[in-house]
Amino acid sequence: MVFQTKCVMEEVVEGTEITGSFTAFNRHQPSELVHVDIRIDNPAGTLLHEEHGVSGGHFHLLDTKDGDHKVCFTASDFQTAQNTRIRVEWKSGASAHDWEQVAKKDNLNFLQTELLSLEQSVHDIHIELQRIRRKEEEMRDINEATNARVAWLGVGALLVCLGLSGWQMSYLQRFFKRKKLL
Repeated sequence: MVFQTKCVMEEVVEGTEITGSFTAFNRHQPSELVHVDIRIDNPAGTLLHEEHGVSGGHFHLLDTKDGDHKVCFTASDFQTAQNTRIRVEWKSGASAHDWEQVAKKDNLNFLQTELLSLEQSVHDIHIELQRIRRKEEEMRDINEATNARVAWLGVGALLVCLGLSGWQMSYLQRFFKRKKLL
């Protein structure tokens, strides 16, 4: 960490389960842990998770906001921040589930657990594709509106040029008639 506070962002789709872990350690002696503060905010800036004076830990979140979630780590002072490195593991969607715990709870065998995991992955992919399709539609609408505005601007510029050239022709014609050159 070069600055006292360092933040990372991850784009998360609405309703996605998020799990993660982090470890703060000295860059010169990786076995020496460093205490930092952690803060996790959703895209609206609402606090989702906060811990103070920890060298590592886990977090588990289920958020209803769509967008970039921010995780910030703050060292106690600038000198500590210069010598601190942080390892973050961020999982969302199907990879965030603890499938072994689900298998034990529901008394499922390995194949059933794998099928549940694959089903969740397919569901996550489907949701992501729908989100991408919505964004593509929004971008296409913006693009079409911009193209229409540019076309009307071109027509307006052409009309202005035609009007000015007509005025210039009539002005020059009157000018030359007054000077008796025509």
